[in-house]
Amino acid sequence: MTSMPEERVLFLYAAPDGGHKECADSVRKTFKYYYSSAMHTEGRDTITCLYPVLGSFVAKMYLEILRYTPQIWNFLYDNRNIEEITREFRELFSLLNASKLDSMFREYRPTAFVCTHALPCEIMANLKRRGKCNIPLIGIVTDYAVHSYWVHHEIDLYIVANHKARETLVARGIPIHKIKVCGIPTDPAFNLRLPRKDARKRLSLDEKKPVVLIMGGARGIGPITEITQRILYLKHAPQLIIVTGTNKELWKDLRPYHKLKNVHIYGYTRLIPIMMDAADILVTKPGGITSSEALIKKLPMILVNPIPGQEARNARYLIKHGAAIRAKEVWKLGETVKNLLSHPERLKKISEKAGNIATPNASRECCKEILNTLNSLKIKNEYIFSKFSSQSDNVSVLTQT
Repeated sequence: MTSMPEERVLFLYAAPDGGHKECADSVRKTFKYYYSSAMHTEGRDTITCLYPVLGSFVAKMYLEILRYTPQIWNFLYDNRNIEEITREFRELFSLLNASKLDSMFREYRPTAFVCTHALPCEIMANLKRRGKCNIPLIGIVTDYAVHSYWVHHEIDLYIVANHKARETLVARGIPIHKIKVCGIPTDPAFNLRLPRKDARKRLSLDEKKPVVLIMGGARGIGPITEITQRILYLKHAPQLIIVTGTNKELWKDLRPYHKLKNVHIYGYTRLIPIMMDAADILVTKPGGITSSEALIKKLPMILVNPIPGQEARNARYLIKHGAAIRAKEVWKLGETVKNLLSHPERLKKISEKAGNIATPNASRECCKEILNTLNSLKIKNEYIFSKFSSQSDNVSVLTQT
């Protein structure tokens, strides 16, 4: 009896850090733990691979838009008119980059693509639409809602966070059998829980005083310095854990607080699961990955300055289900924190609501659905490859081999 060939899955995202990469890494880690004999994975930052110099510039421009002119992103995000107007340009972009992608794929020889960002997913969908690729394509949506740039009939499987996201895709013409509700995949480390006392001890915190965790995603986005100031103005200020991520400017801005006994500042760190176990409250912008991690930890959230578009929708979802509250004015944040800490029964209720919508098994469920899809497509893909291989050499070789 011959053994099944190993799947070689290439995960594509659009930045060297951040939630989309973290999601890909979480699923890859789960594959390695449960299915190492049948699955080999690699991850690629698609933009950097295509444009080593321009890619970093584009990423920087995106952050600058979010920081200074978020209304522009709000206009572009999920605007179906803009999506239709720019469709031909985006398809041209895909074709112009086909040779670079072909080189990358020849090197790795994938049997499937998994995209955790809409941009690489669209590039691959365009190649499939034009008959340049027949490899299975899977999209993992890392927010609680789905926008127009995700909608492609060439995608073989969608992994979405909730039933509302599935309904959105169905309303836009995607067959329901292609859509699986698994939640947003997170690192399995968040399923492990330390008692609060032990977590605080690990982080050299006072075990008896309340702790507020402040985060702005992997890039440290948001008014984190002002948030810190507002909370420290309180008469009985709690202990603060502040995560600046890769934001070096923020780290410098917070330098005056480094010596305060109740302030603990970290850059990019793998200690987030322990920090969430130690904290009473998380103050953050509602990125899909961070929010999902906090839900698993049943950690009450105060949401500040959500990015227009995906994060604004995430905020609405979390608030609707009682897992978070919104601080509309940063200058009122200190009082919001004070009120929550002085009402433990309210914190407990928010914590319970968070647990109700948490999806701690999302990564494993995601892996199962991907494997099921690959198995169901295997015969079809082998047939298509045989058909492609019999044609002339001018057909792209972005096919299963």
